[in-house]
Amino acid sequence: MKGNENGIPSLYNCGTDYVFVIGADGIIKWRGSPNNSGLAPALEAAIAEISTSAVGDGPVALHQLLPGYPNPFNPMTNIPFELAEDSGNVAVKLDILDIRGRLVRTLVDGYRAGGQRHLAQWDGTDQSGQKMPSGTYMSRLRVQGMAPQARMLTLVK
Repeated sequence: MKGNENGIPSLYNCGTDYVFVIGADGIIKWRGSPNNSGLAPALEAAIAEISTSAVGDGPVALHQLLPGYPNPFNPMTNIPFELAEDSGNVAVKLDILDIRGRLVRTLVDGYRAGGQRHLAQWDGTDQSGQKMPSGTYMSRLRVQGMAPQARMLTLVK
């Protein structure tokens, strides 16, 4: 932090990145360094909370994002998801996000048939085809009328 002569800060410089984990209620559940070992459990808890909270009047667990396999992975992982029986064709979006929640790549963006298991594959690259570094990523499934669901993936090189 830098300040002026009177000790009143005039310019703030922070050399540390902070990550905030926000729950379904919008309240910060955890904050700290991205390298802190408490980050992964906090993210898992927040994802579980968000995955069970409904949007609108629809049921909570009609559609399911299943665990990616293999996980950890290199160079490719499979990301299965199931769409509810009798849901017809529904709008589906499956994204890969980095640990800070920034979009890395969209794997699925369109309509898919309900009552089926679908499979997407991620090769560890971003939207432009650049290889991503080792680290923790999230697969996030959004289906019309439902709360987003997310699962953790670990890319190792």
